[in-house]
Amino acid sequence: MSSKTFTLPWDAWYSDTPLAIPYPDEWQVDVFSLGKTTPVDEEAITREAEGLFGSIGQQQPQSIAIAVDDLTRPMSYRLFFEFLLEKLAGFEKTPQVTIIIGLGTHRPLDRRELEIKVGAAPFRHPFVQVINHDYRNDVIPVDLEWGKIPVKINKHFIEAEFRVVLSAIVPHPFAGFSGGPKMVLPGLSNIEVTRRTHQMALMGFVGKIGNVRENKFRKILDEFIQKIPVDYFIGFLTGEHRECLYVKGGDLLETYYALTDFARDIYTSSLPETTYDVVWLNAYPKDTELLQIDTAFNPLLSAPEKFWHEETIFVVSAACSKGMGVHDLFGPGGLLYRQPREKRLVKGHAVFFFLPGVTPEEFTKVFWEGYPLLSDARKLMKSLQARCGKADVKMAVFPVASVQLVK
Repeated sequence: MSSKTFTLPWDAWYSDTPLAIPYPDEWQVDVFSLGKTTPVDEEAITREAEGLFGSIGQQQPQSIAIAVDDLTRPMSYRLFFEFLLEKLAGFEKTPQVTIIIGLGTHRPLDRRELEIKVGAAPFRHPFVQVINHDYRNDVIPVDLEWGKIPVKINKHFIEAEFRVVLSAIVPHPFAGFSGGPKMVLPGLSNIEVTRRTHQMALMGFVGKIGNVRENKFRKILDEFIQKIPVDYFIGFLTGEHRECLYVKGGDLLETYYALTDFARDIYTSSLPETTYDVVWLNAYPKDTELLQIDTAFNPLLSAPEKFWHEETIFVVSAACSKGMGVHDLFGPGGLLYRQPREKRLVKGHAVFFFLPGVTPEEFTKVFWEGYPLLSDARKLMKSLQARCGKADVKMAVFPVASVQLVK
């Protein structure tokens, strides 16, 4: 094997160590990166924390609930909470602060994972508690229905005098972009509502990835959010190494939609000018769990024209350091679980999965058993060479495919 390599960001949150992938000398490898790569400085983040602090100071609430996304989303809020909580500690009467991990139906975070998400500061202050959302025990009715299904929301969030949402905004296959209002529904809701939101996708009542303006799901969601007031929202856009590229705070809906306009520019790569024999889709930064890596196909979903041909081979890679993971809707035994089958988007194509952290038993519970599973990069490359059957192979690499769009 050649000494030539390309590098993938790898194992979000747990090691974040670049992974070098060798490839043959004769191959043409084109790496498609994000459109923006310069991170904001710390002052930009503390400035948004200052804005939130000012709003809290005006209202003087006795209780504050701050919902944040989990490790399936890329941003760390360590710096943000270090600054905000130090400011709140200076109040004459310190409000009680509850930081809620908006899990939806994902797995709860352990203490170490909570610290890598929100930092150590929340655990130093006696007026702060950090909890995982529990859709079984911590939800209460809010006098709303979604298709005759009672809407229930996390009681710690609803009962707080001041409600805040922090979230990353990244491309989403049917919601356009995740984060924002979606942090409340389904992030903090009962599983019956979460099931309803995902059933809409299965029924086709959605918009296209990267599109929030003409999206049936978003219109319904926005109507609910206007009846479940959120006092403040701060959204973050991520880079190829989970760094913050843009941050903005303010009114939930207004700020969210403004951020999605920036997000389209940041997350979009130019349409490849040729068709490729191999397309490599790296699931980072959503590469922690097998049940999350389907978003690696986002570049294909968003492309206005195919940059692949009938014989193109696809590779999906992810560290999957947490193995299969948990999703109580789509995971084995979940309410919307389906027996794995060939993916319609790439039907008839060879799709290789490079997943060092996954066992064959776990893999075939989530993906079609006809797809090869490999854990060694060199063996994978030899398999690709044999399958291509020629020397002059053209390969496209999307290093952060789960947050990439193609125009």
